[in-house]
Amino acid sequence: MSDVDLQKLKKLFQEKRYSEVIFEIETSTTEKNRPPKLYNLLGICRASQKGKTDRDIQNAFNDFETAFYKDNLGEISLNSVCSHITLCVEMGRRESLLLNNILNSEKMYLEAEKKFSKNDKFLSHGIELYKYQIKHKEKVSAVEKVIKSKGLNKVLGASYIAGQMYISNWKQKNFEEFQKKYSSIFKVLDSKKLDKIDLKKKKIRVGFYSPDFKQHPTYYFIIDLLKNLKNTKYESIALSLCKIRQHDKITDNYKSLFDNWIDLGGKSDQELVNTIQEANIDILIDLVGLWAFNRIDIFNTRICPLQISWLGFNNSSGLKEVDFVLADTNTVQDEEKDYLTKIYKLPKIWNSHCGFEYKRVYNELPYKKNNYFTFGSFNNFMKINDDVLNTWIEILKNVKNSKLVLKSSLLLCEEVIKNKFEKEGLINSVEILNKTKREDFLSHINLYDRVDLCLDTFPFTGVTTTFEALWKNVPVITRAGYNFNSRCGESILKNANIENFIAKNNNDYVEKAVYFTNNINELEKTRKILFNKVTETPLFNTKDFSNNFCEALENMQKIKSSDYK
Repeated sequence: MSDVDLQKLKKLFQEKRYSEVIFEIETSTTEKNRPPKLYNLLGICRASQKGKTDRDIQNAFNDFETAFYKDNLGEISLNSVCSHITLCVEMGRRESLLLNNILNSEKMYLEAEKKFSKNDKFLSHGIELYKYQIKHKEKVSAVEKVIKSKGLNKVLGASYIAGQMYISNWKQKNFEEFQKKYSSIFKVLDSKKLDKIDLKKKKIRVGFYSPDFKQHPTYYFIIDLLKNLKNTKYESIALSLCKIRQHDKITDNYKSLFDNWIDLGGKSDQELVNTIQEANIDILIDLVGLWAFNRIDIFNTRICPLQISWLGFNNSSGLKEVDFVLADTNTVQDEEKDYLTKIYKLPKIWNSHCGFEYKRVYNELPYKKNNYFTFGSFNNFMKINDDVLNTWIEILKNVKNSKLVLKSSLLLCEEVIKNKFEKEGLINSVEILNKTKREDFLSHINLYDRVDLCLDTFPFTGVTTTFEALWKNVPVITRAGYNFNSRCGESILKNANIENFIAKNNNDYVEKAVYFTNNINELEKTRKILFNKVTETPLFNTKDFSNNFCEALENMQKIKSSDYK
């Protein structure tokens, strides 16, 4: 330390001259005499410099680990483990294999827990750690500890609800109880007084509110609806939270379909309210729910005469000024009283998919040419939990000469999944595919050609991936649920007329998977029926869905009008 000019380092760091800080530390100290503080600073500078390479990043990880162990659970150890986790998260967002360093993050985190278990900074980084390790129960536990220490806020509340949606600990009554507390922290913004909608007027303005008017699954569930609204009294307005720099070719397609387009990206919450009210929107439809917790305050305010939640968040957000959640007769059942928002049930399905521009070609059973059975799940890995993994492991154990192909739209720590199968001696039975580039969607959809039977996640079931699989005539086994978000798979399969693929419980799920591997002719028959019939079902009949949607808008307007004097 005697040869290090700390004031010089501080000045260089403040000026963001990171490469010079690295040079000064490396030339003034040796690995042996370098103190933990400088190792941590080295890591920060390597991770912060522009144009950093994978080698720089790996060296930064090594620096943080050295700092952690050298400091022996002092303040530098706390900072270095937090920096290590933060860098792993950055690698996840960059879709880098270096994310797997998070296994070392966990090792350090568990060692530090005995000293920092009540430290808010430590626990907050634990939330991120367990998110990327797909350890939902541990993540929920970390969130609970931070809430107990710091109190409830929007970020923690949304994280807590999302965590519970991925595991089976909560029934809808638990969601209701927590959402009552959560919704109370949202502010009410300034808004002008409204009158009820004039049902006789020539055009009724419907605003669709979303940050996802770009390459995103929402596209396939809304574009035909927008086309079909052209021939109705409903005028569609895009209320886009996308930043201009996020716009892509899909954004251009959206702009050609909406009757009007309003950019809201970058505006404050109050500016959002003002802009939407100036646009004289009659019906405001939220397409994202608590996934965009930081921009949902406006639904705690009465901005438009009728306010609806649909498509993006398959539960109630709990906010008081959402009038209805659009569901269907399959997704919401006896627990309807436990949603904080009124449920409006569409007669068949809560959404409908436009299909794809590619010509459908019958997808033969891969089993016939492979001589082994291939299961597949292309749901994002966030939906995987221990129950799901244990169920899939049981299936592989019971179906000799079988394999499971996995692929995620989100990059999380794949090693966690691999380790689970490796412990069961099944590592050679699992293949994890690389994430497909967004612009190469055909390659993604053709991956279903490799799969004999898809396996759904639970309790958070697939939606987009299930529609994709059925369009490619690949059946999906799903598990029965207990509320909206856990019954989406049920609704899709019921509307596809393949209810025999809905499992009652985990054991039934395994039994069904094993059954179809032993009854290939029956599986092939289902695949042929899907190829010939599925596009005629409510899943892809966007014209009928649009009619049901418009009828729902009409009925909800009439119901809501009674609230206005």
